[in-house]
Amino acid sequence: MGRVRLFSLLAILTLLISLTMAIPIVHGDDPEGFSPPEKQELQYPNLGSHLNQLVDAVEEGSLSPEEAAADSPIHSAGSVAVTIHLSGNVDDVVQFLEDNGGDPRNVGEDYIEAYVPVTLLGQLSEQPGVIRVREIVPPQPDYGPITSQGVQTHLVQAWHDAEYRGQGIKVGIIDSGFEGFSGLIGTEFPAAPVAARCYTDVGDYTSNLEDCWEVEDSEDRRVHGTAVAETVIDIAPAASLYVAQPHSKGDLKDTVEWMISEGVSVINYSVSWPYDGPGDGSSPFSYSPLNSVNLAVGGGIAWVNSAGNTARHTWFNSGNSLVLDSDGYVDFDQSDNQNCITVHPESPIVAAQLRWEDTWGGATRDLDFYLVDSATGDIIVGAKDPQSGQSGHVPFEWLVAEYRGTSETAACFMVKQYSGSQPDWIQLNNRSGQLLNYHTANGSVTNPGESDNPGMLAVGATHYWDTHTIAEYSSRGPTPDGRVKPDIV
Repeated sequence: MGRVRLFSLLAILTLLISLTMAIPIVHGDDPEGFSPPEKQELQYPNLGSHLNQLVDAVEEGSLSPEEAAADSPIHSAGSVAVTIHLSGNVDDVVQFLEDNGGDPRNVGEDYIEAYVPVTLLGQLSEQPGVIRVREIVPPQPDYGPITSQGVQTHLVQAWHDAEYRGQGIKVGIIDSGFEGFSGLIGTEFPAAPVAARCYTDVGDYTSNLEDCWEVEDSEDRRVHGTAVAETVIDIAPAASLYVAQPHSKGDLKDTVEWMISEGVSVINYSVSWPYDGPGDGSSPFSYSPLNSVNLAVGGGIAWVNSAGNTARHTWFNSGNSLVLDSDGYVDFDQSDNQNCITVHPESPIVAAQLRWEDTWGGATRDLDFYLVDSATGDIIVGAKDPQSGQSGHVPFEWLVAEYRGTSETAACFMVKQYSGSQPDWIQLNNRSGQLLNYHTANGSVTNPGESDNPGMLAVGATHYWDTHTIAEYSSRGPTPDGRVKPDIV
């Protein structure tokens, strides 16, 4: 198959040795007249701002529940997939969901992942014990625009001649999709059986390899895991493979528990999730991928993680060089408070995240995140979660929009601080891949690549185009708390 081959050098060495909203943008000059609305309290403060927008649209009659749900990353009919963060009363909230048309899928000690009707979201957010309700955002593979084969670079034949072939080692590959895998068994892959945990939905899985990819995914997502597995087997042909493509953070946690029970020695994870911690390699949420890394390492597994390929999709600034103008807008470069991207009909989704220095669970620095029409300054979509010191308030904003035009155009990110002291650092990451006008190589390591667990090795990629090294895509540290990452390049 003509497939991109991606790999993590250190994963291979370890094997051998240890064996949405529409965007009505038009092309134009710099935005003029941008004026964000006054900060207003959300109708349901425990819901994310986007979920509030969906609930409002249904209650006002401008969207049906099915239309509103379709603007969420994972949805079914009139329901959206959400994570419910709890301080207690887990069983009671599960019962509430089951009694009112919700569908709990993964239940932990401090969270529930569930499909919830849009019409039930407001009531759910007010149940005793519910701290916050946020949409489930699926992971994405960490691939860059340029890749290389690289197998010969590692002198594989010399390892094989020395009988380092991965004998007796169980390797877990957790990724985004394994399309075509079963058709390569006996050729690219050994004839020995492959253990699979293939998710067909949040919380639902089979052992059938044919279920380890989804038709509606992009080709890169569908084949990414297969490409990683091919490279692992090229270098460690005697290894046994365990594969999975979890849809949610709860699914990832359950997958790790399964791999521990199966005796897996190494996990390769070339995937990243939205931020869910303060940048010091930890997270307060039990379902965080950072805590799944801790779970795996505690179970005797070496975890090898891509650092991501997001250097040109990330802007990070800290200390004295972080400037907010007199109106509270973040300056991305000197006096420019707009960080613009080009949007194409071929890649119409814009999905971006923002986090800053503050307390996770009690944040008091209130920043909002906007995507703005490059020509008029009109707000396309805003992420406006509250940060007023309450237990569920975190220094994080997420926005998503869909461009439905027929030619490329431009839109700009803007960040405004409404209250609190200036944070020590701010980090913007455009997960949908459009290059930021202003980007920084530093501060671009992704989640869980930023883990502080010594049993996890973060690997940075260097890509090649002809004979020229292109390194500006690869993520690098320091992390927001000053740690050097990735661990190896």
